[in-house]
Amino acid sequence: MQIKRLEIAGFGKFQQQQFEFGDGLQVIYGLNESGKSTMRAFILGMLFGFPSRRHPLERHEPQGTNQYGGSMELVVDETTYRLTRLGDQPATLVNVQTQAAQPLALLDKWLAPYDRDQYLRLFTFNQAELTALKTMRASDLNVQLQQVGLVGSAPWRETATTLRTDAEALYKPRGRKPRLNQALQHYRMLTEQVKAAKQRYPEYETLQNRLLDLQAQRTSTQRDLTKLDHEQQQLANLRNQWPVYQQLQQLQATNMTTTLTTATRTRYQQLSQQRTELQHALASARQQLSQQPVDTQSQGLVGFYVQHQDQFDQLEAQLPTLQQTLGQYQTLTQQGSAAKADFQAQSNAHPELLGCLSPHKQAAIETLKATLAATANTRRQHPAPNSPSLDWRLIGGAIGIVAGLLLPLGGFKWILMLAGVALLGWFGMTRSQGKPVQATDHLSDQLVAAGLAPNLTASEALQQLELVAALQRAQAAVTTADQALATQAAKLWQLIQPYQFAAGWIPVDQDHLTTSVTRIAQFYDQVHQVMQQQTMSGPDFAFVQRQVQQLTQQVRDLTEQLQALATTNGLADVDALTQAVSDAEKQTANATSRQQLQQQLSSAELSALKQYTSLEALQAVLAERQQQRTQTAQQLTQLATDIATAQAQLQELTADGQYATLRQQQADLQTEITVMARQWLTRQLGANWIDTALQALTQQQLPTVLAAATTIFAQLTAQRYNKIDLDGDEMVVKTATTQFMVVELSTATKEQLYLALRLALINHLGQAAQLPLMIDDGLVNFDEQRKQAAWQVLAAVAQHHQVLYFTNETAALTQLKTATVQQLT
Repeated sequence: MQIKRLEIAGFGKFQQQQFEFGDGLQVIYGLNESGKSTMRAFILGMLFGFPSRRHPLERHEPQGTNQYGGSMELVVDETTYRLTRLGDQPATLVNVQTQAAQPLALLDKWLAPYDRDQYLRLFTFNQAELTALKTMRASDLNVQLQQVGLVGSAPWRETATTLRTDAEALYKPRGRKPRLNQALQHYRMLTEQVKAAKQRYPEYETLQNRLLDLQAQRTSTQRDLTKLDHEQQQLANLRNQWPVYQQLQQLQATNMTTTLTTATRTRYQQLSQQRTELQHALASARQQLSQQPVDTQSQGLVGFYVQHQDQFDQLEAQLPTLQQTLGQYQTLTQQGSAAKADFQAQSNAHPELLGCLSPHKQAAIETLKATLAATANTRRQHPAPNSPSLDWRLIGGAIGIVAGLLLPLGGFKWILMLAGVALLGWFGMTRSQGKPVQATDHLSDQLVAAGLAPNLTASEALQQLELVAALQRAQAAVTTADQALATQAAKLWQLIQPYQFAAGWIPVDQDHLTTSVTRIAQFYDQVHQVMQQQTMSGPDFAFVQRQVQQLTQQVRDLTEQLQALATTNGLADVDALTQAVSDAEKQTANATSRQQLQQQLSSAELSALKQYTSLEALQAVLAERQQQRTQTAQQLTQLATDIATAQAQLQELTADGQYATLRQQQADLQTEITVMARQWLTRQLGANWIDTALQALTQQQLPTVLAAATTIFAQLTAQRYNKIDLDGDEMVVKTATTQFMVVELSTATKEQLYLALRLALINHLGQAAQLPLMIDDGLVNFDEQRKQAAWQVLAAVAQHHQVLYFTNETAALTQLKTATVQQLT
């Protein structure tokens, strides 16, 4: 594995910085606080993960940015990978050539069999670790050096140490504090007490049973209290979640449905945006058109027209409809005038009949009509007799009277004259019954009620009623004409009313509709005349006007497309389409809100909240649970008091010990002693087995490592020391004539021995140790000669391993000519 590139987004003092590395020895030079140790910590964090926030000092949080972490490019088997760790986001591993994501298990495979601690022990060290060597005891130093020589031995040694510590915590042959020692002492005391505790057993047993019963009740009450606490907590959580639930219910209640597809909404947004842009351009063009040079008199007119050309164009398209409506209005006006003139003429001719037009007279008129109609029917059923000249009674009566007067008939003439008078009388009576019926008192009342003269005959009454009917028809014609005129005036004003925004130029008045229409037509004529003059007089004006016309047409085209889109989706107009799109967006927003709210509520909480109709109902149940909990807590307190009393009585009773209890304690303690003895024996045997196994492994691997370390150590010390060996469990170094224990060496020589063992072990491990080696100011205590030798050794190691050497020594910049140098500032 080789580190090719570092990209630090934020770590310690580094922010948005990049570093390139190559093969072999890489020197990272910088003065104190330039970031050498920080870069080393960043590399460790990228390989094994950054420390958690509970270790802020080890995390190296940046001060000037919110970003934390970065990325590292690694070359493994000639393939480049990018490892990224940013903040709390999951780490990613990507093949740079193919950009394919790789599993993080691949990184673990490259690092195996080393974890972070093993990597630190073998592949990296700094001056602080080397300085600590001089403070170690001889045994500790030898263990440390042996751990370097035996990969993976440190955890086993720590395990052995832990086992021995645990065993000593259990038992020491002459100890008093270990648990097993104390248990044995207690067992001896219990054995003595068992012998004396064989009295007062029945009383003790009764009290013991009562205590057990109270404890059982307490356990049950505690369970009830725990259950109530849980229910109360759940109800409190439900109460806290009620606003979320209520909002979710409101969103579900106001759920809207829309049939608009995503494509329709997208098309609407495109067309609306285009139309808005064109409208802005049109407004700008109209502003420019209004600023074109025209005569003073027409300047304001043109400016106003251009600024409101959309409205004027729409209204001008309705001008023929407006003029047609005006024509209908004028026709209706003439018809109304004619109807009023006719009514007035009839009223003037018969003013006495105007009272009959009152709505209160209509019932009386209808009654009168019915009476006159009945009289007419009677006359038809009883027609009048013939003329008197044709009646025999008239002729016979006349002859009898004349003959009695003229003829000398004596007494007979009186009989003849009486007979003639009788015939004439009979004829007269018959004539009187056959004459037309005059107006009776009843008819007079009906005539007065109808508003007519009471002395009218039937025929005269009929003539008057015909005149009244004519007046009523004339009055109805006037009413109908007025209604039609009012309706037409409302239509006409509805067409005129939109011009009120231009009242300064087109004064319109609902009371003068004809004049208002005339003004509108004159305004358009004047505007078109001025616009035509300006178009002919100035090319700029004509150009801008054409631009306005083109933009206006484009806006209309887009409006028509929007209308077609609305029609396609079954909507009346663009406003309805706009509302439908808005509803769809609201529906989407509501769906998102519902989803977010549903994520805040678990299925159990949602199911529980549905059981309550209101927050008050939920709070009522919560109050009930709180009251139950208070009562249960009081019961538990009382039980605790009773148990304490019973325990005090039992303690008083068994102050000298109780047989059954002591025997049970003795048996329990015997079992505990047996368990602790097995634990002690297991830990002692485990520690001894680990020591034996590590000793055997050390004897197998360490000689080879020591031989290779001897060569490196001799090179570092200019051949002063030519042998590293083991003297029993102690590591020693030898010159040609003398043997030294490690603790007898100088600080720098100890560090050189430590470095030699590290490098020898890395070479010994071969393919199992192909990880970058990092040294942070590890040669500070070396003299110049040994430092030069160390650099040569590192250069040789760097032919097979990437070596990152962090230093503040300026000599490294000039004397390590084959190394790649990174200078930190």
